[in-house]
Amino acid sequence: MSNDSTFPAPTAFRSAFPTTHWTVVLRAGEGSDTQARAALESLCSQYWYPLYAFVRRQGRTRHEAEDCTQEFFARLLAGSTVAHARPERGRFRTFLLAALRNFLTNEWHRARAEKRGGGQTLFSLDLESADKRFAHEPVDPGLTPEQAYDRSWAIGLIDAAIADLREEYSKSGRGVQFAALQPLVWGNPANESLAEPAARIGMNAHAFTVALYRLRRRFGERLRAVVVETVADAKDVDGELRHLIAAVSTHS
Repeated sequence: MSNDSTFPAPTAFRSAFPTTHWTVVLRAGEGSDTQARAALESLCSQYWYPLYAFVRRQGRTRHEAEDCTQEFFARLLAGSTVAHARPERGRFRTFLLAALRNFLTNEWHRARAEKRGGGQTLFSLDLESADKRFAHEPVDPGLTPEQAYDRSWAIGLIDAAIADLREEYSKSGRGVQFAALQPLVWGNPANESLAEPAARIGMNAHAFTVALYRLRRRFGERLRAVVVETVADAKDVDGELRHLIAAVSTHS
């Protein structure tokens, strides 16, 4: 599956990079605190599980990782940590991991002596689900914790894009079609004929191929839209998409 068909770069996107969640956060001093906090919460909601898993891979217990993740986000949302971010660092993914590593090194022991969360209100963290997910993830000794973090981030974005498209197709009465197409969105490595899955839902191979092409386009557009929110400069988007693909392809 080529980048041209999967990750389109619309002309409007190329000519006018939008104001994104990350740029709103970086420019918090220029806008409202409410707007910046909402943007930061939206970004953090995509990253809390990869960070939780990263802490677990540092040798922390489940409960330590839960406490650490909640305390880290409480301080991130309440404090001035983001003020130290620099636009040239570009990617929210990179900033967030660096901030967590600094927290683990310099503040974790002190934070444990204080009330967890510092009394701050957090967005919902489904930590029970996170522990179950972590327990069932395959252990890949060839990945560093940082590589595993990137893979978890990438899989989360892909899963979210798929879920959005599933809902979109279901609402338009194409749920059965989506169920048949979805396993092929990320490619057809066996290069199998599409005639059989097409026949199962009453489509001919040509119509099925066209439908698959359209779904892949929508999938690429959705991924691009999510990634755009996490970078500070248009030039970083394609690099992040390539990194996303590499993260889920490594050791797979």
